[in-house]
Amino acid sequence: MVLLLDLGNTNLYVGVYRNGSLVKEYRTNSDVNKSSDEYSDIIRAFFIANFLDPSEFRGAILASVIPSLTQVLARMVNKLLNVKCMIVGKSLKSGLSIRIDNPNELGTDLVADSVGGKAKYGYPLLITDMGTATKILAIDKNGNFVGCVIAPGIKVAMMALTKKSAQLMDIDLVAPEKVIGKNSPDSLNSGSIYGNIAMIEGMNKMMEKELGYSCKKVITGGYSNLLKEHIDKEFVHDPTLILEGLYQIYLKNGGED
Repeated sequence: MVLLLDLGNTNLYVGVYRNGSLVKEYRTNSDVNKSSDEYSDIIRAFFIANFLDPSEFRGAILASVIPSLTQVLARMVNKLLNVKCMIVGKSLKSGLSIRIDNPNELGTDLVADSVGGKAKYGYPLLITDMGTATKILAIDKNGNFVGCVIAPGIKVAMMALTKKSAQLMDIDLVAPEKVIGKNSPDSLNSGSIYGNIAMIEGMNKMMEKELGYSCKKVITGGYSNLLKEHIDKEFVHDPTLILEGLYQIYLKNGGED
């Protein structure tokens, strides 16, 4: 088995692959104040709940956008599984050709998304990843990563709005029945959910126009569940795409399942 970890600014997303397939997954909050032992307790509990034996793991790989926690998690994995944890970065081969001004600026999560997307769907491809930020990644007809769009994430935007507006309350994000809201919660949810759908669909069309051809379209990330029933049907909802990318990078660097 292989342990896959995607450490984002909001969540730690954990997956387990066995014989080339995802068998278990788990999300927990990211916390820069947690120690290696605390994260170890979280992963142990996940293993116990899913009857996973640490001794059966052959390897692990981590993508992290929080530098202060990268080695904390790597040490945790090394100790818990007695295997070396690969860390997505310059030292690992991804097989992704990155055609942007400064390839070193590209986040490891976006590299993993792109690798997973190419492996599962081919190219040209546009990947919308809804996390702390909403990112739309462009893979051209030659399989090159050629750039992206980054916008405030749906939850971040909602929190900023309610924090700065005295008469607006915190709400649970749920798609209302109609676009035109007749009360504050429905109006806020309409703007957040249907507004994001309009932005994502519109930006995808603009990116296709700029590329000069149609692309396959995938939506992923922790908040993509909020949109999956309402966004245009040409978008494939694949919430585990980043785990597939991590697994492919693991294999490209000599990892065994």
